[in-house]
Amino acid sequence: MQEGESSRIRSSNYKYLLQVWTVVKSVPHLYGIQKFFAFGPASVTNRWNTRSNRVRADNAPAIQVEVVAGDACRTRYFLKISTMDEKRLGHDLVRIQWDEGDSSDEKEEMDESNEVECNGGGDNLISQTHIGTLARQLVSVAELSGAIPILILPYLSRDHDHGLFAFLDSIGLRYHCQSDEYPIFDYAPNVRKPQSPNAPPRRIALDITTLLSIVADVCNMDPKAIQYDKDTFAQIDQAEWEERAPILPETIFPFLQTACELIAPPGVYSKMNTLLETIGSETEKERAAILFGKSLSTVEPLTEQYNHLTIYPIPSSVALPIKVSSVGDDVRSPVSHEDMEKLSIEATEVYNLAVTIEGGCEVATANKQLAKMIRAYYFVERNGMGISGRVLLHQPRSLRGFGKIVHLPMKEIHQLTRGL
Repeated sequence: MQEGESSRIRSSNYKYLLQVWTVVKSVPHLYGIQKFFAFGPASVTNRWNTRSNRVRADNAPAIQVEVVAGDACRTRYFLKISTMDEKRLGHDLVRIQWDEGDSSDEKEEMDESNEVECNGGGDNLISQTHIGTLARQLVSVAELSGAIPILILPYLSRDHDHGLFAFLDSIGLRYHCQSDEYPIFDYAPNVRKPQSPNAPPRRIALDITTLLSIVADVCNMDPKAIQYDKDTFAQIDQAEWEERAPILPETIFPFLQTACELIAPPGVYSKMNTLLETIGSETEKERAAILFGKSLSTVEPLTEQYNHLTIYPIPSSVALPIKVSSVGDDVRSPVSHEDMEKLSIEATEVYNLAVTIEGGCEVATANKQLAKMIRAYYFVERNGMGISGRVLLHQPRSLRGFGKIVHLPMKEIHQLTRGL
């Protein structure tokens, strides 16, 4: 085998294959490469067999999706990669204008076409190009398959798009071009948020299981510092898991940092306060009050107040306080009676809020059934923009209950950890 530049693939589609491989290496979860999906209804035709037997075949128009991938929350994406550049796009627009000019007998129509070209091209011309047709097909196939489509244009920048990106915004298709510095997926730990012009404000609805995990002493203290009166298997297991992989700094906080607003239904807020009054410790109650902006101190920022009560500081970019939001009275719950039996009252409120709020909503929960139902809803009946519907499913953590601190006090633990 040759080495260096001479060993490259000698093919006209080298640029295409290189970008496909680049995207494949960058996605968190890979589900498929170069898969075909139908974007229209199937039609039955008669096909003549070589053995002189006429058979019926179902044919449906299909489009190739280069990469079927998932983000950190395993939400499914259809990534269509195109090598379209400024030169090729401009050529397609000029060719369409020439075709329109040749088919017209009026010189004024030709002048109007030239005027559109000078202005960067209109939606009517873009929609007739190959990339415009491909974009509409990608939106259709994603709607039928229940995925989120993204058109990747690694050789086309924002300053030379000839109106293509405005057309993609008009049909609700997300895109990632050459001049975009942020990652393809919006959610990536330790990476700044993308400023996408076609994405609505991001909200995350918190289930009661997530709220209890955030305020629980076992997640905010050294797990060995708590001794339970009755060491059940669940309490022992969660203490061991926290010692191996703390859930707040590694899972929950990075996900909450991607939100512009954190919300919780009133039933979840009420249930959390009831549990805290029954079995919650004083520090767990204080953390809950800080998260919802109910603390006594009004001068110190909420994140700094919370950091006094934990060994894992909450990032300042987390949108505190958590807002209590309810579904409108005129909104009809999409939960069936069969599914309602599988969820608690609080989980049903989270589901209704997540699927009915304008602009979409994401969810953080440890409830597997709730996560499954929300993902299924957004895969089938999600909004036209194809945004949101992601669910962070994490391990559950419980309150301290009747456990007691047997090692270091909270302040000494906090100082010791900072010293390390």
